[in-house]
Amino acid sequence: MATMQKRPQQPGIPEGKSPETSRWSSITPRAWIIALLLIPLLIFWLEYTEIVASGPDLAAMSMPMAVLFALLVLIGINLGIKKLWPTRALTQAELMFIYTMNTAAIYIGGIGMMQFLTPALVGWKHFATHENKWENWHRFIPTWAVPDPAVIADYYTGKSSLFTSAHLLGWAVPITVWTGFIFTLLFCFYCIATLMRRQWVDRERLIFPIVLIPLEITRDGGSTPLWTNRLLWMGVGLPVILESMAAIHFTLLPTFPYIPIKPEAGLQMETHITSSPWNAIGYTTMAFYPMVIGLTYLLSLDVSFSCWFFYLFTKLQNVGSTAFGFRDPGAGPTLAHMPYIAEQGVGAFVGLALYSLWLARPHLAETWRKAFRGDKSIDDSDEPMTYRGAYLGLFASSLLLVGFGMALGLSLGVSLIFWILLLLLALTFSRIRAEAGLPWGQAPWGNAHGTMIAFSGSHAYTPHALTGFAFLRWFDSDWRCLGQPAQLEAMKIADSTTPRPMNPRHLTAAILVAILIGCLAAWASCLGIYYHFGAGNATLEHWRTDQGHYGFDELQGWLNSPKPMDTGRITASVAGMGLVLLLGLLRTRFTWWPLHPIGYAVGSTDTMTWIWFPVLLGWLFKSLILRYGGVRLYRAALPFFIGLVLGDYGISCLWALYFLATGHAGYRTFPI
Repeated sequence: MATMQKRPQQPGIPEGKSPETSRWSSITPRAWIIALLLIPLLIFWLEYTEIVASGPDLAAMSMPMAVLFALLVLIGINLGIKKLWPTRALTQAELMFIYTMNTAAIYIGGIGMMQFLTPALVGWKHFATHENKWENWHRFIPTWAVPDPAVIADYYTGKSSLFTSAHLLGWAVPITVWTGFIFTLLFCFYCIATLMRRQWVDRERLIFPIVLIPLEITRDGGSTPLWTNRLLWMGVGLPVILESMAAIHFTLLPTFPYIPIKPEAGLQMETHITSSPWNAIGYTTMAFYPMVIGLTYLLSLDVSFSCWFFYLFTKLQNVGSTAFGFRDPGAGPTLAHMPYIAEQGVGAFVGLALYSLWLARPHLAETWRKAFRGDKSIDDSDEPMTYRGAYLGLFASSLLLVGFGMALGLSLGVSLIFWILLLLLALTFSRIRAEAGLPWGQAPWGNAHGTMIAFSGSHAYTPHALTGFAFLRWFDSDWRCLGQPAQLEAMKIADSTTPRPMNPRHLTAAILVAILIGCLAAWASCLGIYYHFGAGNATLEHWRTDQGHYGFDELQGWLNSPKPMDTGRITASVAGMGLVLLLGLLRTRFTWWPLHPIGYAVGSTDTMTWIWFPVLLGWLFKSLILRYGGVRLYRAALPFFIGLVLGDYGISCLWALYFLATGHAGYRTFPI
């Protein structure tokens, strides 16, 4: 078994000078100050744009739009400083330090995080009526988990302020409790990321497509030749024109012409296919997102091909199930769910997590020996945490999470299963980002809590446990802002800055500080907006405010109509796990094998619903360029596709700033 040897001392270090001071790029106080000042600004911009202006999703992207835009602004300022005071310009390490801190923070304020948490903490009371009988499970809600009921009315009516003594006192306990929970969950993710970093970055050499663009545009503090490339600006110009035409049409001048690039009625394929069994394809739409095409160009061909191929494969399964009579109106409850696409996705995600751990078993054995046997042949000095610290942190945070689940009403066994399943699904979600780098992603439908209830049946859980699941749903329903993938990408970035990498221990401190500041900024922004405008205001983005009752509607459904164990779902999940493991085995045995297991896992979720066609286009462009122009033409064309991403992000953020400044209702460039 190969061991991890200590890195030799770098040549050129003067005698008597500490190698530690020359090994890493220094992170100056100014980088800390800039990063910390940006966190609350970007989070407020995020919350206002997504909740009030109904603008683009500034955080729910694999490369957060608001953070990349801030990075572009910093690069522009830095280039000016380099011309006037070259020695005072920010280095690449400082720029990426700011980027990673703000990425870690802004996710906390996004979809599936604070935007879902605050409505859930008040919706149980606001939406309760005598008719819906929610009061039957109110006794199971811990008082420490929710605000004082006296402060809930102003949350919905608005025309008030969070910053009154009554409101602050009413929210003090749940803010403290849930901030501690968020920190513990993200720290648990970070410990796992630390233990997997070397396996994925150094040994398997996953490409981490999402970090390639930030690293390229910050090279030498932003002085990269990329900015003088004409193809880059051609790529930038295309989405600038297309997105601006759409923004003007939908928000300012309805008669202004535009070219549809997002899913619209005319691009929905199912509306044009009406004969059975082909009409069983369900919602299938086309789109032409420039940034999706650009990011797909960075992927390996087998990954991008497999993603759109397996998405269409799910449609074929639906057609086949209908053709054989499994999905007819008169079919029984088991057959009616055929072909169990979501359950296949659960099995694929669990299978990919187990496959990843199997591949990493030599590395994990080394980390264990270093952590608990003191093996001096193994070096962890360039890791974000010592291996001992990572394991102890993982054990401690896991115990806290299990205990928190029990405090909400889950039994010890149920809480253990929930957190094990969630961490396995999250590991696969992180690997998909590291290897496929799609613009956004979704976990299997139902995630951890929904999977447990769907498989074993709601009758297997007490009303107290089901209520606990309802209060865990806010972060276990939409994973577009899951923190673990960004943590691994931050570690990859820290290892890749030039001329020297970032100190990974400094990165750890930065991420943990960013989590705390991000939590506070997200609480203040979300609650401040709702107390000012009122969550009951019809002009606010209703999908986010409706998170206040979605989980409890689901809970009441479980209580009203208990469901038994579904063996069909379990069988489909096992089949999905088996297929993804088979695909992984075939890839290791046959280099020519074209189907990647990540494609099957992604295709069985909602990830590809809106982006399958631009992924297909990105794959097609790259295939043709490599086939007829080779690697040389691929590299020459790369700036154009990077420009598609930068242009799409940049113009969307400029329009979002315009809507912020004018108070005008915005245009959602992403996702639909």
